[in-house]
Amino acid sequence: MKTRRVSNVSRRSRDRDAVLKARILESARVLFLSRGFVHVTADDLAGDLGISKATLYQAFPSKADILREVVRGVLGETDAGVREIIGDDSRGFVEKMVALFSFLGARVSEFGPVFVRDLQKSAPGIWKEIDDFRRGRILTRFEAILVAGRREGIFREDVEPHILLEMFLGLVREFINPAAILRSGRTASEAFESIIKVFFQGILTEKGRRDFARKTTGLFAPLKEIAS
Repeated sequence: MKTRRVSNVSRRSRDRDAVLKARILESARVLFLSRGFVHVTADDLAGDLGISKATLYQAFPSKADILREVVRGVLGETDAGVREIIGDDSRGFVEKMVALFSFLGARVSEFGPVFVRDLQKSAPGIWKEIDDFRRGRILTRFEAILVAGRREGIFREDVEPHILLEMFLGLVREFINPAAILRSGRTASEAFESIIKVFFQGILTEKGRRDFARKTTGLFAPLKEIAS
């Protein structure tokens, strides 16, 4: 009986700890993404949650640990969302691509330029996890999409998919970064849309332009000579 009581107490304690950690991560996600990592203090997080700083540090050893879990949560949601879209057999190829662009644009918009700048300067290890994720997960899935698109006559066949992927990654790294975004006055989502528009317009076949133009509002409009 004593062992059972101890086990129940231990389980309740673990449940409370899990709930507290979830609350901390939810609050930190909102504050970090909107205000940046550097300017959000442990006092800010504790105050937002109505707990003491000591309680905060009992749940997480440091603010960097909280940041790491927040970023991994966002990346996990992104990966799950991409897999769901790609695996949705009820959608045709073009519908999947349009849904994917919309979803990734929304994900990108969460990462404000101040937050990204703070990651690059103050948490390079965590920023590397994001960069590795882009290459290891998102771009790998994009390669499969490009291959499938070529089979369906949507994308041109005169450029190798892996070359296109390297070009695409280079554009993302160049233009979706704090300095470029702050300099241009655009949001990260707007920068991503511009990259999609310029890059994919160049690799679409005439059929691809027509198909995408029917599914988007101006993002992939067909050329005049094609539409006529």
